[in-house]
Amino acid sequence: MIAERPTIDPETKKLWRIAGSTGAVGIEVAVAIAIGYFGGHWLDGKLHTGPWLTIVGFAAGIGAAIKALVRVTRAYQKKNQDEDRASAAPKPTEAPAGHPAKEKDRRQD
Repeated sequence: MIAERPTIDPETKKLWRIAGSTGAVGIEVAVAIAIGYFGGHWLDGKLHTGPWLTIVGFAAGIGAAIKALVRVTRAYQKKNQDEDRASAAPKPTEAPAGHPAKEKDRRQD
């Protein structure tokens, strides 16, 4: 007999999704810096340019990491703004006074 899986609370699921994407950004930052540094170091070895391409690669990696952080921060801000707008929007329970449905009800009285 197969046991049923317990359902996951939507709030818990949301928190795990945030944690996963945050961890992915951390890995992306580390990989961007490492690729820049080691790529520059490799090019220094091939071109005999001293530490200059290592420094340039490291700086490029930091730039790519900052760009990733800005991208994720903007996405979080946009998502939060959209959620705030959705929760703050009044839910229509009744048609406004000038609405045709109201006018129709008044005519029937």
